[in-house]
Amino acid sequence: MGDKLEIAIKLMASVVIIYMFISILYLYVAVGEKWDLVLSALFDRRVHGAIVISVSSAFIVGALAIAAAIPVAYILTYSDFHGKYILETFLIDLPQTFPPVTEGLVYLLMFGRFGLAYTFMAVIIAKFYVSAPFTISFAARRFHEIRESGIDIIARSLGAKTSHILSRILLPMTFRDLAAGFSLTWARAMGELAATLIFAGAIPWVTETLPVLIYLASRESPEIAIAASVITESLSIAALLLFRFIARRSE
Repeated sequence: MGDKLEIAIKLMASVVIIYMFISILYLYVAVGEKWDLVLSALFDRRVHGAIVISVSSAFIVGALAIAAAIPVAYILTYSDFHGKYILETFLIDLPQTFPPVTEGLVYLLMFGRFGLAYTFMAVIIAKFYVSAPFTISFAARRFHEIRESGIDIIARSLGAKTSHILSRILLPMTFRDLAAGFSLTWARAMGELAATLIFAGAIPWVTETLPVLIYLASRESPEIAIAASVITESLSIAALLLFRFIARRSE
């Protein structure tokens, strides 16, 4: 019975693994012999602009996510108050499940009157909401583990101030988690479409990201859409592998 169960588990796992790999890699198979389109797209001014906007905004969002994750994780870990789980839900869970298209409309109504709509800042705002929770979640979980270990309590008993605990205990011990959160935040920001399209629009070299370009070009110019998809997927895979390699080297 045990052997049969193990075989069943391995078969189910194999199906899931194959499904995931096919979902990721089939795009490269579908391109077939049209790789010249992908290479030519690298020199297309519109695609070039979308790459610049996507990559730069994703890095900015990742940096802002780290800056936001540290104080938020500290509050969630060291502040005891009623309804903390509600705050965690609004900060971490809801942004990952809330429809991005709805959030884009909310931002359009909220900030449109201030002239932020259809600007590069709108791209950052839209991407931050759906992407930053990954880093916040990783940091909060690690801060909680450190608190449970009691290391910070010992440091406080020896007279360490909050600044010393942050700089010498929490941040060094959370580096890998922040790096992992940054990589997921970066990848999620690279793939964000709905909120960005609604709030920031699709102005080439200003707000048009790769996902927005793919969506619009899928009807106008399928070749450009396929090429942009290959570029987007390749950038995400390469970046995630690089981030993971850096995190492992820091162990």
